[in-house]
Amino acid sequence: MIRVSSISEFVYCPVKAFLNHVHGNDTQTREMICGKLVHEVRRGYEEITKQNIWRIKENIELENIFSTIFAEIPYFIEKISKKYSNNYEMDHSTLKNICGDLEDDLKLESQFLSLKIKKILNTTSKRGNEIAEMFFPQSLLEFSLKNEELNLMGKIDKIEVINGVYYPVEVKTGMPPSKGVWLADALQVAAYSVLMDYELNKEVLVGFVDYIKICERRPVVVNSILHNKLLGVLDDMLTMFEKQEIPEFKLNKNKCEKCEYMDICKYYS
Repeated sequence: MIRVSSISEFVYCPVKAFLNHVHGNDTQTREMICGKLVHEVRRGYEEITKQNIWRIKENIELENIFSTIFAEIPYFIEKISKKYSNNYEMDHSTLKNICGDLEDDLKLESQFLSLKIKKILNTTSKRGNEIAEMFFPQSLLEFSLKNEELNLMGKIDKIEVINGVYYPVEVKTGMPPSKGVWLADALQVAAYSVLMDYELNKEVLVGFVDYIKICERRPVVVNSILHNKLLGVLDDMLTMFEKQEIPEFKLNKNKCEKCEYMDICKYYS
């Protein structure tokens, strides 16, 4: 089976996709563990913030909105940091830097969110639970999907359900392009749209990529052009895995030095 996450890796570098397919969960690089940490903190932040917004009452001051939203977050980040320190033996300096950056980012996001909530309170009669649903709609988190006909499987970051419509959402920690989304990210959204149609019987016309580095959500229109590109990539990947042959590619020093498989890649070494 081809994992949806491997599509992005294949577009980035076929060798990376091949190594991930061969080694699977046996390989736990520093970058992979850091990515898991960031995603876990982000998921927890959404759940805690959503619950705290429910407690917000009308006529509350802006400073109190922020403290209500953010007060628990530093303790939650510290808790996750200790978990990863114990389970993955990550060094203290690395954890401190990652968690410090996360806390700064989430503090800024909470400040912006507080301003939006205050504006809503001043201009509408919405209550805390209604406001929470505006920013954090009903969602399926880390939902597993599979299509045996396509030999495709994956675990999507999030499926948001708004007025009965299902939207796939991919969360990315890297920087986005100046406009739109990276092709690899668009292909992942397209792959999940195919899986959602197959397993959930939900046609997907648009999905989203959340680039959390800049706190921005960008849409992906799932059309026939994107579908055809996806099918072409899946065919190439299946051929590579079946024949155990890596297609021709060009080494890119900038890419290679950032790759989590750098230490075990015979092409780079």
